[in-house]
Amino acid sequence: MGKSDALGKKLMQNNDYFADAFNAGLFDGRTVVNPENLHSLEPDEIEIGNKETGADEVWNKSRDVIKELFVKTDGKSYYVLLGVENQSRVHTAMPLRSLMYDTFRYLKQARDVDDKYKKARKNGFSPKMTAEEFLSSWKYTDRLTPVITLVIYYGSDEWNGAMSLHDMFSEDIDPGILKYVPDYHINLIQPSKMQDFDKFKSDFGTLMESIRYKDDEQELVKLFHEKPEVDPLIGEAIGYYVDERWRNAANVIEGGKVNMSRAADVIEERGRLSKAVEIVQNMIRKFHVSLEEACETANISVEDYKKYTAK
Repeated sequence: MGKSDALGKKLMQNNDYFADAFNAGLFDGRTVVNPENLHSLEPDEIEIGNKETGADEVWNKSRDVIKELFVKTDGKSYYVLLGVENQSRVHTAMPLRSLMYDTFRYLKQARDVDDKYKKARKNGFSPKMTAEEFLSSWKYTDRLTPVITLVIYYGSDEWNGAMSLHDMFSEDIDPGILKYVPDYHINLIQPSKMQDFDKFKSDFGTLMESIRYKDDEQELVKLFHEKPEVDPLIGEAIGYYVDERWRNAANVIEGGKVNMSRAADVIEERGRLSKAVEIVQNMIRKFHVSLEEACETANISVEDYKKYTAK
């Protein structure tokens, strides 16, 4: 498992960040997913070949994270399965991959229903079923639990991969034919397209916003002064997905939080020193002044200049 995979899974194993990603990314900031109502499930999705036909192919795929959500609203209660796929780079066939995971999870539900009926018959409690229900191993009253997969893209560039199954078909296909092919769209969070980060209620939003402004140091400095305290895991993620300097310059404060404003000050000072050193070197090269004179003009001490250029 690579660093990105491990870090993404750690982030989404946290119920607060998991719920925040769904609420901000899919539900416009509304609290549809309550962290207290989430229960982690085994992420493996396994499909075994048909023994009756002699097929022995076994598919064994593992999602990044999948959780069961209990929803109770308007006098109704039900369950929904929520899966997450973390991507640090664009996956050009993501619709197919997500569709595969969702399909396996639905098939698993159907197998569980079938196993329930077989077990009942074995124990002498044969359920009342019509011929159609018996052949299908599925009663008219049986129901599937919905599965929603969210793709979280930790890259700062725009996602240029397919967004739906239809995007993966040839443009030459007649639309009159394609309209009979069910489509499948991915649910995607990509920071580069986000504008309203206030929809996030946790530090996960700070991570998404820092990725959004990865290449704009001025905006990052502003962000970390406005939101100085973050969870250590978020600080680690910012260091990995944005810039290692932020994590190295940050310091842990009381309560176990990471102080990113300190990191912002350090980076800001490094930027100032970088510009000052450039001025000094240009003055010495063009005007042949002494190091001391150039440093005085650039408002940098000779000592700081030597420390910076000694790196």
